Amino acid sequence: MNAWAVLGSVFAVHLLAMLSPGPNVLVVTQTAASRARRAGVCAALGIATGAALMSSAALAGLGFVFGEFAWLHAMLKLVGGGYLVYLGVRLWRSARAPAALGPPPDAVARTDWRAFGLGLVTNLTNPKALLFYGSVFAALFGPDAPRWLKLAAIGVIAANSTAFHVALACLFATPRAQAGYRRIKPAVDRIAGAGLAALGLRLMLPSR
Repeated sequence: MNAWAVLGSVFAVHLLAMLSPGPNVLVVTQTAASRARRAGVCAALGIATGAALMSSAALAGLGFVFGEFAWLHAMLKLVGGGYLVYLGVRLWRSARAPAALGPPPDAVARTDWRAFGLGLVTNLTNPKALLFYGSVFAALFGPDAPRWLKLAAIGVIAANSTAFHVALACLFATPRAQAGYRRIKPAVDRIAGAGLAALGLRLMLPSR
């Protein structure tokens, strides 16, 4: 798999993973809906910073681990693909679950810096984030992957997260958009779930 294919796969998997509501989406929508667009954007930037830190941590030890245990790459490729399939199936099955967009009073950020911190902490304390990044990177990067490609992948994730969550904050700053999202949530979850499952299966299949 060439460098552009690797970066494209990182972009696609990460984008699909962000499409369905989770803690990060909930924080951005709550902050944007309860305060203003600026606070929602600050929360989005905090989430993007957390994504860059978590993806960096996931990549930090891969070269050493793969160098010491060559067989681990093939196993982690299967595990990573299986995890993506699991996420896809779960998203599909929960597509009709109602979206909880109302912000609880104690979760409302009162300043822009608090909004940034709320987004950052939410992403850094998500127990599934590091597993997700580790699974994807283990499946896509071999032991001889160049450093520039790994750094570029982190850049793709940071840019992806920034663009997506900032756009989400701007969108959910209007009450009309909230009602529209509730109507299309099942379709969004099913599209994201099917895409993640398909990408997971592709990672699990032997490469030619």
